[in-house]
Amino acid sequence: MRRSPYDLTNPGWAMAAAIAVLILTGLASIYVTDTHYAIGDDGPANAGKQLLRVVAGLALVSIVLRVGYQTVGRYSYALFLAAVLLLVPLLAAKLLHSSMGGLTSPRNGAYRWIQLPGFPFQPSELVKVAYVAALAWYLRFRKNYRRLGGLFIPLAASTIPMALILLEPDLGTAMLLVPVLFAMLFAAGARIRHIALISVMLTALVPFAWGKLAAYQRLRVTTVLLQSDALRQAVIERPERYRSLATKRQALEWAASSGYQLVHSKNAIGSGGVLGQGWGRGIYVENNLLPDRHNDFVFAIIAHQWGLAGGAAVMLCYAVIVVAGLRIASATSEPFARLLAVGIVALIGSQATISVAMTLGLLPITGMTLPFVSYGGSSLLFNFAAVALLISISQHRPYLLTTEPFVFQREQHERIGGGSDDHALSGQVAATQRA
Repeated sequence: MRRSPYDLTNPGWAMAAAIAVLILTGLASIYVTDTHYAIGDDGPANAGKQLLRVVAGLALVSIVLRVGYQTVGRYSYALFLAAVLLLVPLLAAKLLHSSMGGLTSPRNGAYRWIQLPGFPFQPSELVKVAYVAALAWYLRFRKNYRRLGGLFIPLAASTIPMALILLEPDLGTAMLLVPVLFAMLFAAGARIRHIALISVMLTALVPFAWGKLAAYQRLRVTTVLLQSDALRQAVIERPERYRSLATKRQALEWAASSGYQLVHSKNAIGSGGVLGQGWGRGIYVENNLLPDRHNDFVFAIIAHQWGLAGGAAVMLCYAVIVVAGLRIASATSEPFARLLAVGIVALIGSQATISVAMTLGLLPITGMTLPFVSYGGSSLLFNFAAVALLISISQHRPYLLTTEPFVFQREQHERIGGGSDDHALSGQVAATQRA
């Protein structure tokens, strides 16, 4: 039995309400931080574009709900393969230093976008959703992941897109697949000791990988460490001892160079106080002191305008999405649906956590957008698609989303004898009838 595509179910409506708040918050912040708006020129062009993308996202939600998550699952391998293949032209363009006939063009040295008519498309955003669906489809009935050797295929399937995305380069999106992989393996029943062993092995590779990173990539990590005044002073006084971490010049110029965004992000958040400066007010709204304030660092602008209360409200919205998603996952007994729900929850929850932590200086700056809030087309569209898959799961199993009515349990209890010793049997009979 399936509900109407427009009946979102209780968890779906909860997610819809949270997403609506996030979208309105994002539009309000994009509107007042638009460069045209700030200089009194042509008006908030970015906010208008984002609104059109929201409409397109809602249309995509309608399509996904009508198609259903089972159909997406059946074609998940083909979708994942197509998404990975779309990364190849970007890698070729980077290696050849070519736009591939206008197919793509670098932004800040990164080849991440395919230029469609009027719309820059980012294939890595499609990869994230396709990866979750394909991995859930693979793990749904298999048991060999209970052995360490059985984890080889999931790891290999994760390594290929991660490597291609890293080469764009896009460290944030590539690393986002790691917590999603671990969450889905855990939900599928993989042994904790195997997951822990893989984590230890990956950690052991960090020193070797560090030497292979480009200088600017290492600087993104060291920028977070150089927040410490003591560490910067140590690098300045003994540069030969810390040469693998940063140079003396990098330590001296940190606040005005590599640490510029982080310094102003934290200042914007701190200056918001408890209730903030007010919508459209504050030096970080009125002046373009914080680069990427409408996408990567939009959370800092939210906290600047609406303070701790506004930041907490945004995080509460993500908590609602996660809790509703986990409720959907726990309410269905179908393996693919449960794994798909867990993967989507891990994807959205991890992305929001990384984005906020980045603006607070807790993680390296990797260009991670805030779901449903940051300016951007591909990220917004595929986050809409991911949530639509969650709602589709709840629509297909509506009778599992609520507990059995008390009256029915009492009548069933009386039917089998009514004794206290029969309580467990009553639950079993009721569960059998529900199934």
